[in-house]
Amino acid sequence: MRKKRVSITDIAKELQVTPSTVSRALNGSKKVSEKKRKEILELAKKLGYRPNPSAKNLVNRETNTIGLIIPEFTHHFYSRMLSGIESITSNQGYQLIICTSNEKQKKEIKACETFLDARVDGILATVCKKNEKFGHLQEILDSGTPLVLMDRLCEEVDASYVVSNDFEGAFNAVNYLIESGCELILHISGPKNLSTSFNRMMGYKEALKKHEIEFNPEWIIQNDEEDMTQRIKSCLQKYAIQGVFAYSDYLAYEVYQIAKELNLSVPDDLSIIGFADEPIASYLSPQLTTVNQQPYEMGAAAARFLLNQINQPGTPLETKGLKTKLIVRESTKKNAPDINPPINS
Repeated sequence: MRKKRVSITDIAKELQVTPSTVSRALNGSKKVSEKKRKEILELAKKLGYRPNPSAKNLVNRETNTIGLIIPEFTHHFYSRMLSGIESITSNQGYQLIICTSNEKQKKEIKACETFLDARVDGILATVCKKNEKFGHLQEILDSGTPLVLMDRLCEEVDASYVVSNDFEGAFNAVNYLIESGCELILHISGPKNLSTSFNRMMGYKEALKKHEIEFNPEWIIQNDEEDMTQRIKSCLQKYAIQGVFAYSDYLAYEVYQIAKELNLSVPDDLSIIGFADEPIASYLSPQLTTVNQQPYEMGAAAARFLLNQINQPGTPLETKGLKTKLIVRESTKKNAPDINPPINS
């Protein structure tokens, strides 16, 4: 059975004084005589009394806690982001309360309600991909609780953001494919309503435009289509696709499986680039060329933004776009002169 925590009231009853007298003594108030203060401190130590930081902080309207909402823990991207956040918050004496949405809006809304009820000092969040309503995020702002969003933009919410430059990352990836000899390039896109999906698709299109390659809408396949695998197969066969740019490393893995089924050699017959630089990229054979988004730096920057808003109310909203880096491995041919060229070159 869990031992009952000793309270100020317990000490007061034992010494037949008021709880306020005990509280003053424990906080070093001069309104309590030295004799009585010593008596109270000795009994508190004997009974194993420990102050309740939550109760004390609530009086000061601070809890030294920060709420964090992320879609999941399984992706290396989010675990690295978490490490970046903790590298900043722990040094400043803040504890994280972490909730996962599993990409479900109901869970995200519930997490926001939980954080507001717990009176956290601020909230960091990556919105779920099925977000259609934003009232729960606006409620956070209306309550005066600082909010910083990470990885995914949400134009409906006027908050601070830290994101990677998805457009730049996609442009450089597709540009590399073209520079290494690919002209017919398939794009496996992400969820329709995510800013990351839109920006990566626009980067893909811009790279085609730069090299005067005509865009074909049949070369874009949505990742959540029921017949995605069959559509990828058909596209690879119908158009003799030479390169694939996938929204994520896990979608790139799906392409590996399809290529194997079609007896296509990677990268001789088909070059493949993913996005996020998950551990799977190094485990695949051949190793996957991918785009690194700097998730650790993203988490650290978001935490700094949030602490600025907590410690200095009225701080202007901030937005930061982190540069991406193309990590060239074995799934692409290595004859491109510049792997991360300027977009306007």
